[in-house]
Amino acid sequence: MVHDLMNDIGKERPVGTKNNTDILHYLEELLVKMGYETEKLPFSCKTWETGESCLFLDDRKIEIQASPFSQAFEGSGRLVFVKSADELEAVDCQDCILVVGGKLAEEPLQPKDYPFYYPDEHRYLIELLERKQPAVIIAATGKHALCGLQPYPLFEDGNFLIPSAYVPEMMFEELQGNEKEGMTRVSILSKNQQQNSYQLVAKKRNKGNHGKIVVCAHMDTKYHTRGALDNAVGVAVLMEVAEKLASSDYDIDIVPFNGEEYYGASGEVEYLKYIRSGRDTVSLVVNIDSPCHVGSQIAVSLYNFGDSAKEAVDRLMQTQNEVVYGSEWYAGDHAAFAFRGIPCMVLSSSDLFEGGLDDTHTMRDTPDKVDLSQVKPAADFIMQYIQR
Repeated sequence: MVHDLMNDIGKERPVGTKNNTDILHYLEELLVKMGYETEKLPFSCKTWETGESCLFLDDRKIEIQASPFSQAFEGSGRLVFVKSADELEAVDCQDCILVVGGKLAEEPLQPKDYPFYYPDEHRYLIELLERKQPAVIIAATGKHALCGLQPYPLFEDGNFLIPSAYVPEMMFEELQGNEKEGMTRVSILSKNQQQNSYQLVAKKRNKGNHGKIVVCAHMDTKYHTRGALDNAVGVAVLMEVAEKLASSDYDIDIVPFNGEEYYGASGEVEYLKYIRSGRDTVSLVVNIDSPCHVGSQIAVSLYNFGDSAKEAVDRLMQTQNEVVYGSEWYAGDHAAFAFRGIPCMVLSSSDLFEGGLDDTHTMRDTPDKVDLSQVKPAADFIMQYIQR
């Protein structure tokens, strides 16, 4: 089943696209065959298309990359350069081509009004940029800390309406050498289209009154990646758990989250509404994200676990050769639950931050980056903990 599943879902599958919808239908069919009752939580979303985007300096044509979900742009303006919030506050860049680098481009900005984590400094920068009203923004960025993109988009946000693109960080100085050359033309080919999608939930209701256990793994990808490690293999572990898990005490929700890689996190938002409307008490969330990286072990991290629960994990860990403790991290679907004080267990790869992420969000995230022999041990660990 694991090899077939990886073949069937190991393709580019952003929210709202045909591949994404086909895979949702495929997963639902499998879960129904396993005896689960399924429910679809609808939401609207945007899909994105892009093409060649360029900046023209004199007779030179410089390739730039459109930010995902950017507005299209075709026009000319004066180049203006900033590296800090103070410089941005001071500069007049209305209707100009604003090139940002340095501290302003050190990390990607959270999408505007992101529902789970929207830091004040990101809110301030977004609001400042909207107030300054540049015609277009070109971000000069380096290596992303949490994936393999280099350069990376500073903005990935369908709610931020200033057109934007990005270039390698070394281009900042090169472009700045042309600051006084007059008007510069920019072309950003980018198109957003409104679509409908849904969050799939598969559930088993039991007679016990101990609450709900949620086992989840996001099934969507960014654009331009097959997402084998991030997170087709996580879905493979999820489905292995779904097929074999039995609990007489807890309700079980199997949730292939549809939106972890999407700027609006729409599937996660709809699921949280769903459990709140049912007044469900979530006793445990198990999130599976980028496990089974070649050359690594299965890493477990815990959030909001009491002493007795941690001791139970310790005892189980002593029986496992393939499973180790990993570092806490919050850039995943478990964060929405962990921030609410719900106990969460996350399974990933032991080298997640020392190599595991190096290919994610790129076309290099292919099946050869995954060790499928770890799928069963990962699923067994989850089932054994829940059944204990």
